[in-house]
Amino acid sequence: MITTRTSSLFRAFLLNAPAALGGSAALEGVMMKAPERWALAVRLPDGAIHLEVHDDPALSKRFAWARWPLVRGVVALYDALRVSSRALSRSAELAGEEQPTSKTALYATTALSLLLGLFIVLPGFLAGLLVSAAAQPLLYNLLAGLIKAAILVGYLLSIGRVPEIGRFFMYHGAEHKAIAAYERGLPLTVENVQRQSAYHPRCGTTFIAFVILTGVLVYSLMPAPEVLWWRLLGRVLLLPLVAGLAFEVLRYSAAHTDPLSSLLKALGFRFQMLTVRQPTEDIVEVAIQSTQTATRPA
Repeated sequence: MITTRTSSLFRAFLLNAPAALGGSAALEGVMMKAPERWALAVRLPDGAIHLEVHDDPALSKRFAWARWPLVRGVVALYDALRVSSRALSRSAELAGEEQPTSKTALYATTALSLLLGLFIVLPGFLAGLLVSAAAQPLLYNLLAGLIKAAILVGYLLSIGRVPEIGRFFMYHGAEHKAIAAYERGLPLTVENVQRQSAYHPRCGTTFIAFVILTGVLVYSLMPAPEVLWWRLLGRVLLLPLVAGLAFEVLRYSAAHTDPLSSLLKALGFRFQMLTVRQPTEDIVEVAIQSTQTATRPA
């Protein structure tokens, strides 16, 4: 789903270091993205681990403009969705679509993608029924933000009760743990990876939370036409700006330890609790294989 499959893939675009690594959960697998390539590891029905690697330099490596502030956030989102969607589709083929885990997780992913399409428009519409956007722009946008958060949290809480989705979230946790061990320079053993936190400050779930917060600020500063469709269209058109600012907030919070960044990280970890589960050792093994393959010298 969009929150997990983009997930910490944003790490690959947040860091400027050559060793930058990001990833996302897949169906019975983990995708890891290095600056020049991405690798996919999937646990097959027979228990073996399938590995494949694809050369695919990030846009931020190919174009200088893709590293500009604000622009890089939109580029990161595009690259994350592009690569993780390919990995998700491929993992569904490898895991076997006839398996309940694959079908359930794929349906949940599709449903959330459709939900996020309404995520931009529906909250603004509902908030407009209760508060005048022109007369009380701050209150209107705060209410729209709360409705966004309620929609997202409610959906994730409901699907998180499905055992198959819970397993998908375990791969998300394993992906976080493997990257944390890699970033600390630890040998990628099951023991070392399991000791890491399942939450990471540069996760895509945190990014979604920051999009909600940033949207409240940006939309409150903009004129709010009384005509509903013009108002909703304006929210859609401003989404790249909101995403770009949210990315910069994510980048700041991950790189600093001051009280503000600590508060932002705590908020992000709260949201990650909805999409992350503690993985088992066999799931961690898949994440390790994907990390090693993605980071292996060409």
